[in-house]
This record gives sequence, structure tokens and C-alpha cells, in this order.
Amino acid sequence: MEIVMKLKVFIFSMFFLLTAGVSGGCTPSGAGTSSSDSSYAHLEVEYTENEDGTYTCNGSIFNYKIEVTGMEGESEVTFEILTNDKETRFEDVSHSLKKATMDTDTPEFVILGWRY
Repeated sequence: MEIVMKLKVFIFSMFFLLTAGVSGGCTPSGAGTSSSDSSYAHLEVEYTENEDGTYTCNGSIFNYKIEVTGMEGESEVTFEILTNDKETRFEDVSHSLKKATMDTDTPEFVILGWRY
């Protein structure tokens, strides 16, 4: 599952750059100061929405596509994920990015993107 590890490293790297840019005072080009403005980073994750309302990604089936929101530094971040646990918390997603361990089991969730 080398690809899983590479994906986790990529996600962690992107998340680190995102939080470093935000905490360093950098904003995306053209971003305003309104709280309704946000940037969405979409990851190149291929998944299919099935006829029964579930989602298939890399051979794993997930029941829900949800958003979880929390604070990273001084910024509010929202992750869009596929999961089987409707109660997945922002802290679960954030922690998984920081620990970035290689796991060959079915993932608890798949990150599709985030916005801040």
C-alpha cells in the first residue's frame, strides 16, 4: 500500500503548507477579508457515488460524505471526507494527517478536500 503512504504524506505536506501560509499571514491571491470568503483545495481522489447513496473509493465502500470543521492555529478549516462513521470529528481527521502512519487496512475515512 505504498500509494496510501504517498497520499498521506502528500496530504500532510499540503496541510502543513496551508496552515503555515495562513499562520504566516499569507492569503490566496484575490482573497478578501470577508468571513464568507474561503479557498477550497480539492484533492485528486477518484470515487463513485453508487445508486444506493453510498460511495466507492479504491475498492472500499463508504456510507457518508460529510464535512467536519475545526480550528487549526487561528484559522477555521473544513475537511470534506468519505466515511462510514457519521460521528467522525475534525480532530480525528487532523490527527490522522499529523501522525501519517502507513496502514494497509480499509481507511476510516478518505479526505476529498478542505477549505479555510
